Amino acid sequence: MPKRLFLYLWTRSFFVMYLTFINIIPRGFAMKQEVAFYSEGCKLIGDLYLPDNMADGAKLPTIVLCHGFAGIREILLPAYAEFFAQNGFAALVFDYRGFGDSQGERGRLAPAEQVVDIRNALTFMETLPQVDPSRMGLWGTSFGGANAVHTAAIDKRVKCITVQITFASGERMVAGGMNAEEREKLMATLQKAWQRAVTKNKPMALNMDQILTDADSKAFYQKTVELHPKLKTRLPLLTIKESMECRPEERIGGLGIPVMIIGATGDIVCPVQESKILYEKAAEPKELFIIENARHYDVYEGEYFTLSAGKALEWYEKYLC
Repeated sequence: MPKRLFLYLWTRSFFVMYLTFINIIPRGFAMKQEVAFYSEGCKLIGDLYLPDNMADGAKLPTIVLCHGFAGIREILLPAYAEFFAQNGFAALVFDYRGFGDSQGERGRLAPAEQVVDIRNALTFMETLPQVDPSRMGLWGTSFGGANAVHTAAIDKRVKCITVQITFASGERMVAGGMNAEEREKLMATLQKAWQRAVTKNKPMALNMDQILTDADSKAFYQKTVELHPKLKTRLPLLTIKESMECRPEERIGGLGIPVMIIGATGDIVCPVQESKILYEKAAEPKELFIIENARHYDVYEGEYFTLSAGKALEWYEKYLC
């Protein structure tokens, strides 16, 4: 047997044994290809994951993955997309406009515009011959979970969603721990920034590490930006205002589709209580799954990834297949 072929087969066998050991048994392997589509004139870049063993002419259920706050597609999401594809789904990760390799104003983070990008990602997916457009779902993490809820509330093509470590109220996320004086000062600053942007066309911008407030996010950003320089950007100060106005708790009750909500007890970025509030307000069918002892960034790897990805897969297999 040629040495290269032997090493390839050995690597695949070891990978399957490892996944079996952690109770994830994929039905195959995933193929990845870079794709592009347009959203309001901006060219968006994504990665499409497909099962490598799909039958000719097959029409797959599809999951569009929605990234978190200022995320880029190379970090955190690929493991989930690959896992879903290994188990028979078409999966798409992509850079929102203004981030990563996509076109658009650098660092402009407007939730309403990201919802439009997600909807256009769904439109792109339904044009692919491998996709069944009647079986499309969303998976959203952190800020992407809020985006997924808002998208599903207005786009009836979404048949099922999973949101993890996300929030129910952006206002609580930003200002929930502030006293009256701190809150008043923040609101005054945002109002002045808004007026400056409107009257002088001079929006104020901050570095990412100036906007991030919790210790876990700061540490994750500092570590990750060294490996992925494209993550480094400046964000408009008004991103804070628009984040505060993002209230998925007001939309989730009217979705009328299956909703899986995954939280983590040690999450200081999006406290687990936010997941519980979303669950209380969601309509059936719904499920709440809490990962014990995990912090916000823990769920993307190791045993906590196994739990979060496996639970999401169960949900999609039940309601998209």
